[in-house]
Amino acid sequence: MTACWSKSKTGKKHPYYWCKTKGCDQHRKSIRRAEVEGAVEGVLKTLQPSTSLTKLVTAMFQDAWAIRLNQASEAAVASEAALKDIDRKIESLLDRIMDAEQPSVIDAYEMRIANLEEKFVLAEKAVKSSLPTHAFEEMFEHAVRFLSNPWEIWKKGDLAWKRTVLNLAFLEPIAYDRENGVRTPKTTLPFKALGR
Repeated sequence: MTACWSKSKTGKKHPYYWCKTKGCDQHRKSIRRAEVEGAVEGVLKTLQPSTSLTKLVTAMFQDAWAIRLNQASEAAVASEAALKDIDRKIESLLDRIMDAEQPSVIDAYEMRIANLEEKFVLAEKAVKSSLPTHAFEEMFEHAVRFLSNPWEIWKKGDLAWKRTVLNLAFLEPIAYDRENGVRTPKTTLPFKALGR
């Protein structure tokens, strides 16, 4: 189905959906937007995850977060070691410059020091960027909120969030039939749907 506007005799515009599938017996016939969206919202209101699913997913997120923190701290330790090594090399090259007498050798040492200083700056940035900037709760808030109540995100979200809810909740597009209403699609997660 696709959306459209229809103008009444008074000039007021009304929202509708119509079937654009050629060969369908409902082709080019319009249905009021409130009717279609109300039926879809009715399906979304019934989706409630089981308590065990919510606990399981939260535990999975916490495990993934702990692994990420561990990897970040290991990367920070490795970067710190690299920084110390680069600093030691720079010190060694500075000592050699002091002992060198030929200008070409001094220039080569200075160029080598400049390259090491660039690596030093990159290693410092790696240390800072390896640690997460947000807390666990901030990172996984939307995912847990979606799992706990997809209807709330649908109701409060903009068009992008509504599309996200539909994509995350259902394996296939929602189909609407004029006589039977919404054909309840298969959900992506084991939601407990009322009436199933």
